[in-house]
Amino acid sequence: MSDLPIDEPEPEPEPEPSVSDPAKLIRLGTMVQTLMAEVRQADTDEDSRRMLARIHNETMEELATVLSSDLMDELTEFTACCGDDGVPSEAEIRVAQAQLVGWLQGLLQGLQASMAQQHAAAAMQLQQLQANRPDQAPQRPGLPQQAGTYL
Repeated sequence: MSDLPIDEPEPEPEPEPSVSDPAKLIRLGTMVQTLMAEVRQADTDEDSRRMLARIHNETMEELATVLSSDLMDELTEFTACCGDDGVPSEAEIRVAQAQLVGWLQGLLQGLQASMAQQHAAAAMQLQQLQANRPDQAPQRPGLPQQAGTYL
């Protein structure tokens, strides 16, 4: 026998989940949506716009903790309006929040569709397993049906 080490295939790394904390994602989305509704109804001065930009940036940082890197890259492609380069206008704030809410709603709908698809696939697999299960022995007339394997 050879003393050479056997090359074992390295286990593939588990794929990164798209969303690590769906509850946090929903809370953030609800907060931004509520904030957007409030901003729509109020006039914003420079200080309030600065605060809204800070909230937007903090929300993006929190989303980075629950989203996969590819989803975060996708999100940051269009939400860079509230950077550190000054005070955004009221319109910029509204657009940024609308983009964020719309993106989060699309993400949640995608997650729901994915879960429904997984549920349907699991139900189909269960149905196939039940259909392929060997038939049980026929019951003899006059004898009670046995409930377990020990009786």
